[in-house]
Amino acid sequence: MYTKTEIINIAKKQLALDFNCKPSDFEKEGNTITENKLLEGRRIYESDGCFLKIICMWGRAIISSDEKMIPWLEENLLKRQADWLFDCYKFRMIDKKLGEFGHEIDDTHHYFLPSPAAVEVKPKTTIKWFEKEDILQFKGDARFDEAFVFDDNYSDILGVAAFDGDNIMGMAGASEDSKTLYQIGINVIPEYRGKGIGTNLVALLKQELLKRGKVPFYGTSESNIASNGIAVSAGFFPAWAELHSRKLGD
Repeated sequence: MYTKTEIINIAKKQLALDFNCKPSDFEKEGNTITENKLLEGRRIYESDGCFLKIICMWGRAIISSDEKMIPWLEENLLKRQADWLFDCYKFRMIDKKLGEFGHEIDDTHHYFLPSPAAVEVKPKTTIKWFEKEDILQFKGDARFDEAFVFDDNYSDILGVAAFDGDNIMGMAGASEDSKTLYQIGINVIPEYRGKGIGTNLVALLKQELLKRGKVPFYGTSESNIASNGIAVSAGFFPAWAELHSRKLGD
């Protein structure tokens, strides 16, 4: 089992690949600006190669951008406090500048890492595990569009479902977003929500991934209070926030 320091260091090493920086940049004072380059080993998403992406982690920001925007970033964001970099008025300022290059802010998310100090949980319902080859049966099933992604860039590798008789109440799934970081997603069928099923499934999946030597992480929108609550209740702690842009009209 990993210690909290080991988990954080594994995440920093991966995020350094994602943002073209050094792991030590997450520890030094102040923000860092880099050119957005697609390094081998990075996590691969639809936003790959975007004009601007920013990560804020424990009072530091890594700002990775197209080289054309770097002079403006150095003047306007380099010395800003990272803890407040995603305030709305700064969003408006960033979005306005992005517009000059034909881009706009696309999305922001909060991300969580697992706490080794979390108490081990047991299934509160009948459950069933699904390995990689078993997950394909759910392709196209809209009930589990958050649990599974069915993307060749980050394959679904493990799932766990809660059952009420023969009915699936909820499903949590993990995708291999990188060799070390696996992302967890969760769906709970509407009539079974509010019963702690989502939290239990996420916690069970987190525990199993850690036993397999992988570090799970959990991401959600800052406005999704229920999802944020599941992360905390399932034994995760807030670790970083990300922003990325997209081309206007996409």
